[in-house]
Amino acid sequence: MSIAPTHQVIIIGAGMSGICMGIRLRERGIDDFLILEKSAGVGGTWYDNTYPGACCDVPSVLYSYSFEPNPNWSRKYSPHNEIRAYFEHCVNKYGLEDRLRLSTGVRSAHFDDTSGEWEVILETGEQLRAKALVSGLGQLNLPNTPELPGVESFDGEQFHSARWRHDIDLTGKRVAVIGNAASALQFIPEIAKEVDQLYVYQRSANYVVKREDRFYSEAEKRRFARWPWLQKLHRLGVYLRGEWLFYPVLRAGSRLLRPLWAKWSRDHLNEHIHDPELRRKLTPDYPVGCKRILVSDDYYQAFTRDNVELVTSPISCVDEEGVVAGDQQPRSVDIIIYGTGFRTQDMLSGVEFSGSGGRSLREAWASGAEAYRGVCVAGFPNLFMLYGPNTNLGSNSIIFMVERQTDYVVACIEKLLAHNLHSLDVNPAVMRAYNDHLQGELAQTVWVASCDSWYKNAAGKVVNNWPRSTLYYWWHMRSPDFADFDMQ
Repeated sequence: MSIAPTHQVIIIGAGMSGICMGIRLRERGIDDFLILEKSAGVGGTWYDNTYPGACCDVPSVLYSYSFEPNPNWSRKYSPHNEIRAYFEHCVNKYGLEDRLRLSTGVRSAHFDDTSGEWEVILETGEQLRAKALVSGLGQLNLPNTPELPGVESFDGEQFHSARWRHDIDLTGKRVAVIGNAASALQFIPEIAKEVDQLYVYQRSANYVVKREDRFYSEAEKRRFARWPWLQKLHRLGVYLRGEWLFYPVLRAGSRLLRPLWAKWSRDHLNEHIHDPELRRKLTPDYPVGCKRILVSDDYYQAFTRDNVELVTSPISCVDEEGVVAGDQQPRSVDIIIYGTGFRTQDMLSGVEFSGSGGRSLREAWASGAEAYRGVCVAGFPNLFMLYGPNTNLGSNSIIFMVERQTDYVVACIEKLLAHNLHSLDVNPAVMRAYNDHLQGELAQTVWVASCDSWYKNAAGKVVNNWPRSTLYYWWHMRSPDFADFDMQ
């Protein structure tokens, strides 16, 4: 029986988190690591999501690593292909190719109490071992396709926006889009230009504010390249805007900015939608910030087209002709597109993790995912997470958060390796106290208001989002306090 090769670190996922982790490890002289990626290329969500109009809703200058500025972004908000190319550039520049295994899915990972190592089983059955395991799976990777009655009887094509079927020509087709949040908001205006008829099935309206996107001029790009401090200053301004304008909206007690954001959204809606009934349908009936505030320059305009209809009657089922709504109006279609987001509470991407004593992470998270500082889970020694529970943002850039996490995790891994520890495990009482305090903080945010969102699970527990500012998170994650850990 062959012995599985052992590495110091295995990273699961080559999205923005896994790439950042690899770069940080190499900078600290830890070279014995592997990055395992199920897809055929790097970039994570920016590899998977290729739907028309796909782009980031965080300005490009901030949705990039602080240590690797890009003076050549074409737009204020870059399209998905540029973001993917940026991560490919980072892999090449920092020499991660020889540590990267593409088209390599992970089936399970089990902590061996005897050896103090993680045993990783690939989908092929191959076994690998590592002293430390880092999950870069994140929160936005498993498409959420609703189980609608009768969906199997539909005669046409159907697919999720995160798995866009580029082999299907939408020109002249009758199309139903189920969902109207962040992804749908981007592709609806694009496909509305080419389809014969578009029906958008909306469960709840969004707060949408102007994106105010624009191209960067060639002169601006030259200045950014020649004087990098100018782009750093630009980045700082975008960052502070998120801290001062976006973050306070999420606090339930915000008296000034929340009404202001609601007004900006209302003014944007009124500018483009003049029909009173359509305007009513597109007006949210929940507090601003309770769900993700969206940004777009062309979403509302799509609904003024003659070939676009907004359907707000609840969906009853799907039949061979298309989607059947409660109003029983006939709307036959050729194609159904699901813009219904991701299974955000899973955070495991189908990988089965088992910790000390064989306890599964799925079992540990039965009442909702939680971790210590978003990166460690008690009972799962030598396992670290990036973009884990309660580290998502309703404002600012997640890359800022991930850079803080990678620095913290590298310090933990250095402790583990330098002292030849058998295990490094956050103390259960410390983790419990941390999460009790965290939920108390979350109770002061607008996310606990009476609206459904992907930020919280079926029981109403907010499992995705960080309740404070990103500046506070930076201070919070400066360095590990190893008194919080049990070490063997």
